[in-house]
Amino acid sequence: MAVLSDAQISEQNPWWGGPGWEERDPHMVRLAHRPRRLPADLVVEIELDRAGLHTLRGPRQVGKSTDLKLLAHRALGEGFEPRQVLYLTLELLEGQSLPAVAETIRRARRLADSDRRCLVLLDEVTFVERWQTAVKSLWDDGTLERDVVVCTGSSAIDLREGTAERLPGRRGAGRDHSAFPQGFAAFARALHPFIPESPRRPLAEIASGAGWSEIEEMRIHLPRLDEALDLYLSFGGLPAAVAEAIEGATAPSEETKSIVYDSLLREILRLRASRPAAHALLERVLRSLGSKTSWNRMAREMSVDLQPGPDRNAVRDYVELLTSAYFLLSVYFWRSDSDSAELSKDKKLYFGDPLLHSVAHDLAPGLAVDKPALIENAVALALYHRYEPPASRLEGFDAPAELHVWQTRRAGEIDFVCGPRSEPDLVEVKYQSSPDLRGVAAIPRAFPDRPVIVATKDLLERRPTYALAPASLLLWAL
Repeated sequence: MAVLSDAQISEQNPWWGGPGWEERDPHMVRLAHRPRRLPADLVVEIELDRAGLHTLRGPRQVGKSTDLKLLAHRALGEGFEPRQVLYLTLELLEGQSLPAVAETIRRARRLADSDRRCLVLLDEVTFVERWQTAVKSLWDDGTLERDVVVCTGSSAIDLREGTAERLPGRRGAGRDHSAFPQGFAAFARALHPFIPESPRRPLAEIASGAGWSEIEEMRIHLPRLDEALDLYLSFGGLPAAVAEAIEGATAPSEETKSIVYDSLLREILRLRASRPAAHALLERVLRSLGSKTSWNRMAREMSVDLQPGPDRNAVRDYVELLTSAYFLLSVYFWRSDSDSAELSKDKKLYFGDPLLHSVAHDLAPGLAVDKPALIENAVALALYHRYEPPASRLEGFDAPAELHVWQTRRAGEIDFVCGPRSEPDLVEVKYQSSPDLRGVAAIPRAFPDRPVIVATKDLLERRPTYALAPASLLLWAL
């Protein structure tokens, strides 16, 4: 049974060695060079005086490990003794037996303060198959039941199923939290700190008097916002990419792109798919970005056979895996022939962060960059994070409850309908210098008295039944 040694455990907890640990910890050292990084809400909100099992979900390399170190820093500042704070990365235990995992955590807990409540930080638990069984046994035998335990992972499915199926009644005051790449507004402020903070308004408020006045006042920042948007479409919001953009890079480095590529490839390989299959899937999403598709259509147009098993749809399995790991966002069409919230088989697929588009484009260099499609991708992500309830965002990027595509005979296809079907807010993306707005005029007739905003390249105008706003201004306001 392979367990981590005392020396390996101590090395992961540099605060046990005395003051100045931040200068020895690799996560905190990197953070010092990324001063504009936004920590997850968990770092501030978690209750350190109430025992419970928490989860922090989000894509790999989004900074979850750094968030755990920031939480350790907070606990030490609020009176925790160094050995009351314990950090372990379970990535080092990948492939080990559950008894080995449980014994490593138990051994680390003994090295920490066994007489008082501890903050136990278990990083990347989803690297261990059935991790929840080991945590359950430690909770049941009293090893962890008095502690504040935080588990992080990059698979929403693994974390959700682990906590729901194996840990019912064993979470105390624990809650689920999330961490995602920075959105456009935060990215723009990282580049240009003088840009005002986003008001984070829903579309109905943006189109109203007060919200529209904010948009008009922001017109003076439009050149800088447009400049930031061009960079955001290449870099995205992962901390390493944002840091490169701040430092003046014009495109993400190969090293930074490999961060997200290696993470995605790892998830694909979990299904025993091949590297060519992963490349074919990325290229297919790239080609269909912003266009309607279905599982059958994707399978027909893939250049590599994904080899489905009996009674399984390989394309669907792989896409759902990647949406659960936050690499792809799947937005379904509402059925236009139904008054219910029933969904169509048709959908649009978007990249979960713009950096992944840069990776996919490297795999298909012959394809021209479709900037309007990239703008639509950025709008989809912004609307998802603005409208989707926090509890739903924890489940991954598959089948959002509050973001859909609409298609009717009268209004044609409407890119995004947000909120409940009975009272939707609507967005159409027309990122051209002289957009054809004839179809847009039909939207208010199909949805009277509902806010309609068109994301344009540079038009800013409020009309009687809909509003036009430059995409960068709209993304900032969301």
